[in-house]
Amino acid sequence: MQLMAVEELREGMVLAQDVVSDAFVNIVTESTIVTQDIINKLEKLDIEFVYVHSEMVTPEETTFSDSEPVFGSLADTEALNYNFNKTVNKIKSIFNDLKFGVADIKAEMDGAMEPLLDGILDNNNILSSLRVMKYDDDYTLKHSVNVGLLSAMIGKWLGLSPTQVNELSMAGTMHDIGKSKIPRYILNKPGELSAQEFGIAQQHAVYGYEILKESQGFPESICEGVLYHHERFNGSGYPQGVKGKNIPLYARIIAIADVFDALTHDKVYQGKISPFVAAEIIKSMSFDELDPEITNLFLKKIAEFYVGNKVLLSTGEEGEVIYLNKFSLTKPLVQVGSKFIDLSMKTEIKIKEVL
Repeated sequence: MQLMAVEELREGMVLAQDVVSDAFVNIVTESTIVTQDIINKLEKLDIEFVYVHSEMVTPEETTFSDSEPVFGSLADTEALNYNFNKTVNKIKSIFNDLKFGVADIKAEMDGAMEPLLDGILDNNNILSSLRVMKYDDDYTLKHSVNVGLLSAMIGKWLGLSPTQVNELSMAGTMHDIGKSKIPRYILNKPGELSAQEFGIAQQHAVYGYEILKESQGFPESICEGVLYHHERFNGSGYPQGVKGKNIPLYARIIAIADVFDALTHDKVYQGKISPFVAAEIIKSMSFDELDPEITNLFLKKIAEFYVGNKVLLSTGEEGEVIYLNKFSLTKPLVQVGSKFIDLSMKTEIKIKEVL
């Protein structure tokens, strides 16, 4: 590791430490591969010196590390959407089969997630993937696959083994399979559920567990992830009111993925909100409902992704996320034209939408 002047940086160098401003705001994360855009950004922000590793990365060797957010569109959106729709349609087929009996879920889903997982996990591009994948049918079906992909990504960020990450993707994708046993008028009700209807809807977690056990071939870790994904860290969840780390790891991960995807996508009874507002809600839930350690890691990773993205502010202005405040990841610094707006200071201004 060596200290180097920004003016001497070259593309392919690898940052050895986070680049932090005088105000302790994270500008670029450790292990990021230097590009001309990054050099330009550092110069624009008057950063004079950074720490880099002695080794350089050639274009042929370039891969994206866990610490490096991926920006821009996917190389093959059509292929991604093809694989996504193929997987969602498998879930649809399983839901339909379950209305008439027991489906062979293990055989139906065997290898179904791999084409999606390979590209998304390798490039750390889960959020850009979720933005471009389209499916114009049942929300529950699309949500199921989204949660499977998000759960797998969180598992990767936590350093879980490839086997565990694959199991997480399956548990996340199957987390709402029990809804196949819930009346559609309850699932699609645009207004608030009655106490009786909510009690019926809550049974989907138990139904999902029973369906996977009857289908056979699924390890208990996947079945438990489905059963406990609505449990909460403070014991306020269902179906058993389990608390803290007595909730299985997969279920704690799926809970975060489930909430985030539900908040950021349109539903029958509620419109979507911006990922930054969703992050604020999830952050508030980390104090009592969601696993705080996993939640903090999740928020850090998704916040890193949005650096460099165009956003629409609640003021109606469009700007670009420039860098993150380590102490308030969901309130970044945004550049609008020639001015900079620190959302951690201007708390009345919100990011309404990521463009």
